[in-house]
Amino acid sequence: MPIRMALSAFALPLALALGAQGACADPIEDFYKGKQIQLIIGVGEGGGYDLSARLAAMHLSKFIPGNPAIVPRNMPAAGSIAAAEYVYSVAPRDGTVLGMFQPTYITEKINDARRKYEYEKFTYIGRVDSSVLIGLAWHSSPVQSVEDAKRIETPLAAVAAAGTSATMPWALNRILGTKYKVVLGYPSSAAMGLALERGEAQGIGSTSWDYLLTKREWIEEKKIKILYVIALERFREFPDVPTVMEIVDRPLDKGAMKLISSTSSVGRALLAPPDNDKARTAALRAAFDKMAKDPEFLADAEKRRLGSDTLDGQSLQDLVADVAAQPPEVIERMKELTAPLQ
Repeated sequence: MPIRMALSAFALPLALALGAQGACADPIEDFYKGKQIQLIIGVGEGGGYDLSARLAAMHLSKFIPGNPAIVPRNMPAAGSIAAAEYVYSVAPRDGTVLGMFQPTYITEKINDARRKYEYEKFTYIGRVDSSVLIGLAWHSSPVQSVEDAKRIETPLAAVAAAGTSATMPWALNRILGTKYKVVLGYPSSAAMGLALERGEAQGIGSTSWDYLLTKREWIEEKKIKILYVIALERFREFPDVPTVMEIVDRPLDKGAMKLISSTSSVGRALLAPPDNDKARTAALRAAFDKMAKDPEFLADAEKRRLGSDTLDGQSLQDLVADVAAQPPEVIERMKELTAPLQ
């Protein structure tokens, strides 16, 4: 066979094979292969949000084409506000940055328009867990009920003025005349828990149920008294404990409490910057949905005593949009109630 014909006979199958390989190439896999995804966590290490974020970081990668490493990075300043502003304004929008914040970043933006982000414009990937929040008193505190707090001043540990650990006690002080004294500056739920054990505080105005799962002995040994639940309905674990909407009377106050409590449904949400690359957003959401059903992920969550009440990205995006559409009078009342109180 002439050399030219032999080369032609070889070249045609090779070209066809290369063409087929190109047609089957996955641009998402090509992009993520060998890359890292930064996961910005808006709280300090050891708290419930940090643990849920790290749980997702461990499992999500295997469902993303190219299997990029997901690297957690804590950014706890200002009760997740610094992290929210970073992801919104600074982080690249190419699918290489995710975030998880305390959901109070939503109400904080409603309270202060100067915050440098628009919460409804983030790209929501999925909710790892809902975030039922609970107010509690330490067993040795003279205040064992909201009624007691109307008579006796009570120091409560809190993270920052931007979170419900501070804003809920301030709201109750204004509505009910309680005498909660908010002590700011604790970086996480774990740090607030230590403050109780050390006697630095007598209660916590808001902490997550998932954090309490890591402190089961508190419940079993009756070291805490649950005072109220910050949620849209009573919590299955404490059916006799009222929601904050139940302990106030005026309709406008109930509406404001409902708005605050709606953040429990946003919960521990994974999100990306606004205008995130659409194809990579779709891939991240699909990966999240697969992770949410993965037996290994679910078993690991249970082993670590973490909840896994997941929600898909589009449903989460819609929920946040609904929060953004609340009536102005409810928003104004919430602002009044949650403003810092000295």
